[in-house]
Amino acid sequence: MDRADFPIEFHNEIDDVKKSENEFYTLAVDRLSELAEGHNDISGGVVNLKQPAKEHQAPYIYEVTIVVYMGSEHIAATEKGGQLDSTLAGALSAVERQVHERREQQRNY
Repeated sequence: MDRADFPIEFHNEIDDVKKSENEFYTLAVDRLSELAEGHNDISGGVVNLKQPAKEHQAPYIYEVTIVVYMGSEHIAATEKGGQLDSTLAGALSAVERQVHERREQQRNY
């Protein structure tokens, strides 16, 4: 898919993944585009990749925050983990779940 009908900001603050940055960007855009498919309630999104701390004894910790703008409101999820790909996938899943819940709430009103 690799295309959204709304702007998605992508911020990567992790130096050692600059080479595979496009891979993570594509995954995020694909999943957010799929989430918006058939709906017009998402107006934008932000994906932030961070590595807040590097431990000498423990594996690196990654943090991914995703924000989806739905009208005047927004949905956000932050996931932390030891592997960036699974941390990104977890944050995307959390945002998807919240968007589905929000849509369900709106249908029930």
